[in-house]
Amino acid sequence: MIPVNVNPSTLEKPPLQKPTAPQSSAAPPPRAIAPQVHPADEVRLIAWARAFIYVWAVAWFLLISADPDLWGHIHFGQSIVEQGAVHQTNPYSYTAEGYRWINHEWLMEVIFYGIYQVADSTGLILAKLLLSLHIIHLLSGLHFARTRNVTVYLALFLLAIPAMSAGFMTRPHLATFLFLTWMVVALHKFFDGNQRVLRWLPLLFLGWVNSHGGVVAGLGIFGLIVFIEVVRGWNSGERAPRLLAATFAACCLAVLVNPYGYRLWVFFYESLGQERIITEWLPVPLWSADFIQYKILAALFVLSWFLPTKKRIWEIVVLTVALVYGFKHQRHTVLAVILLLPYLSMQYGHTLAKLDVRTHYMRLSHHFHWAAQAVMLTFMIFFLINRGQQFADNHYKIWVEASIYPTYAADFMQANGLDGNVAVPFDWGEYWLWKFPDSKISIDGRFRTAYPQRIIDLNRAFAEGRPEGRKLLTEFPTDLVLTARHEAAHRTMEHQPGWVKIYQGPISKLFVRTSEPPHPAWQRFLAGDLIDPGRTPPYAFPG
Repeated sequence: MIPVNVNPSTLEKPPLQKPTAPQSSAAPPPRAIAPQVHPADEVRLIAWARAFIYVWAVAWFLLISADPDLWGHIHFGQSIVEQGAVHQTNPYSYTAEGYRWINHEWLMEVIFYGIYQVADSTGLILAKLLLSLHIIHLLSGLHFARTRNVTVYLALFLLAIPAMSAGFMTRPHLATFLFLTWMVVALHKFFDGNQRVLRWLPLLFLGWVNSHGGVVAGLGIFGLIVFIEVVRGWNSGERAPRLLAATFAACCLAVLVNPYGYRLWVFFYESLGQERIITEWLPVPLWSADFIQYKILAALFVLSWFLPTKKRIWEIVVLTVALVYGFKHQRHTVLAVILLLPYLSMQYGHTLAKLDVRTHYMRLSHHFHWAAQAVMLTFMIFFLINRGQQFADNHYKIWVEASIYPTYAADFMQANGLDGNVAVPFDWGEYWLWKFPDSKISIDGRFRTAYPQRIIDLNRAFAEGRPEGRKLLTEFPTDLVLTARHEAAHRTMEHQPGWVKIYQGPISKLFVRTSEPPHPAWQRFLAGDLIDPGRTPPYAFPG
């Protein structure tokens, strides 16, 4: 083979490949840049969502109608402060005078009296509103601590607030709503890993047992949770169930610290199982639109059983029991909703993550964010102004409606200086106590805490016009009878021997005894000395 000398500079270069498409000298088009998500934008969105819910809560919780027992709560609180002690017997009734009185709401009544002394009924409304907003704030915080889903938050709270609002009258049971919320938040934090939070529960139950009888529900719920967790972790050696059990034992001791000691719990045991013919203790009607928000939340709970999410056994058991009691007694619907919200937030917050408005909102420009926030702010301002105007129409006071309470009959009694032992409808007893502190009444909203069952049944029979109800007139020193137009006694008293009608108002009638011993008002009526003031009573509390 003959070697060949090759000059590198003369080497043939490989031919260039022919392009398949014409090339351009221009720069390639820029790649699409995904919008940058700023944490501050997400925080602002959540803040606006919470602000909207708080305004929604103001609209629903700003109820200004007077509760039938509000007069009594303030009056009893004043008496406790002046005497420096809690009542042991009933001094306000002529049918149960001297009967034992278990006042499990004494602390809230003292608080109500203090607020009323400082800020009148306006202060009571504002205190109730702040308490309700605090509850919504705590439950909202619990939601966003576990899921950031804004869509689920808005949907659940837009349903929950109307479902809760009917129970938010100015009454001591507001304490149960507050203490239950504190307990729920504490227990969820405990199960999320914060074990130190349990140290506050005995103190919580100490305040609860002196504020409202709803402490029975609270202790029962906590006890059920402890039982389930102890059984579940019996053989696992976990520390958490033992810590729960020890805390529950401390809470059981704390609830004995009250003015009546163990006798309070004997009373609860004897009375809570008995029938109550009171509206708020009636069942939720199933086949109507009433309580529709509560029914939707209950349906969401049932649907959650089929979601592929983790569930705690105690949550399923406790919520099932709470919802059943909510359907059984209307007053328990609020408690069920408070218990239900954290669970539904967790279940649907993760399941419906793709529907979260937060994801789509972040892709929009800041200009859109500003416009949306301006619209939201404008709406909320006008909404609050509208609600405030309705509040201003009654001079920022609790509203005492003449179509509900016997304000005209009370005005007639005061104008003529009448008093005595008065048989009254159940819902008007504490209003009458306030108006006529020197008189005594036949029944009032304290119910079994201050009246024996015989007297409760007798007053009910009288209101219903049954023959056995006449014993209220013959066996007790009844001087006057006040009747309500929705009760049968309103008609039967017209024909009752030994009694005569001396006044008739829009919703009530007043009868006076003419048989032995006759009331002095009878002679004044015959002489034509009784006057009708003919004026419209004030609508502002106390009426």
